[in-house]
Amino acid sequence: MRDKQSALEWGKNAAIVLLTLSAAALLSMTPLVRDSGLVELLGLRPAPTGASIGGAQSGPILPARLAVCRDGDRFGLQYDDGRMDEVFAAFVPLLGDALTGAGEPAALSDSQWRACLRRRGAYFDFSGEIPLAALARWLGGGDCPLKGSARRVALVAEEGDAVSLCWEDAGDGGYFTCPTALSRSLHLDPAVEAVTPNGAYFAFEDESLNRLLNPFTLITEGEPAAGLYDVSAPLSSAAGAEALVDALSFNSRNHAPGSSGEVYMDGTDRLVIRDGVTATYRAAQSGKYPVEHTNGVVSAAQAAEGARALAERAMAPLCGEARLYLLSVRPYGDGWQVRFGYRLGGSAVYLYDEGWAAEFLVRDGCITQFVLHLRQYTAQKENALLLPIRKAAAMLPDLTRERRELVIQYRDGGGQSVSPGWEAV
Repeated sequence: MRDKQSALEWGKNAAIVLLTLSAAALLSMTPLVRDSGLVELLGLRPAPTGASIGGAQSGPILPARLAVCRDGDRFGLQYDDGRMDEVFAAFVPLLGDALTGAGEPAALSDSQWRACLRRRGAYFDFSGEIPLAALARWLGGGDCPLKGSARRVALVAEEGDAVSLCWEDAGDGGYFTCPTALSRSLHLDPAVEAVTPNGAYFAFEDESLNRLLNPFTLITEGEPAAGLYDVSAPLSSAAGAEALVDALSFNSRNHAPGSSGEVYMDGTDRLVIRDGVTATYRAAQSGKYPVEHTNGVVSAAQAAEGARALAERAMAPLCGEARLYLLSVRPYGDGWQVRFGYRLGGSAVYLYDEGWAAEFLVRDGCITQFVLHLRQYTAQKENALLLPIRKAAAMLPDLTRERRELVIQYRDGGGQSVSPGWEAV
């Protein structure tokens, strides 16, 4: 009887300990406790903020360009995903919390937006058009009240201890700002002070470049390093094709050759792989690839999340050293068209004639069609030799008419290698 009572007491104590630890872990995830220093004092570790979409762990969301302004000097970073991973990590929770706790937006003029980029703060260029609500969740935040999509986003110090969120709307190109719950002294200043200015600037801050380039082109001086890559077709091997088919929840044994390629069936749904590169899917029955929705209505952010989960699951293991990034989410009939591109070392890959690597159509709460271009990139040992951007701009006189952005880009037309070059986009 005594042993039975002791076992019962032990069970009660164990349950109390587990509940206490669970409560402490949940408490450590709140911004108030994170900022108070109790996390370090108690040895607690908050849950990781990596984005999990549709149940699939996705690769980290990285900006293509980052700039940090500190007391009139600026640090700039681009074309280096390894370093970007390291520097951007300090801003991930800040940007996620700012988006989640965003206040009422107000319009900014072009001159006000430029002034924001000169103030103490951090600027992020994601190179694609990301729904703000999706970006908030991918950065570990919660539901974001802001509508629309953005490519360029900034956290800017305001008077007193306030921090504002500013962005360029991807739809109409207008600029907006809103208050956040962030504190300059607790949140923004430590991240800003952690980097050392390296003389980066925007084209609008240089009279000669401002006449040639898009004013918001980020300039980092010196000769940029960009690698050379070998390229292969992963679906040309049986192992690569099987890996993709399994990731897409088709039976790799249930296939037969067809006029358009190798055909895999799941009921009446068809997946076709052709030329060892391209996979296409068209739903004959709904429900194979559901996406999150609200009362049957799929938002742009939900379409982006569902497509990204499937793209990462199917493509990321096969594309070698490339990263997927979101290019755009556009209305398409009564649904959404979602496109992704490849990036190598922070530079976009313009693939074939279309430019994109994957396209998904989302309708009626599901992904109903997609086209995936599978290319596998392997870095060579040497880098390409490229002119500094100022010299490259001077050699492209056609820029003077349109003032486009000048970026390092790879062109992949289906060959066995790719090299970088300056492109006006």
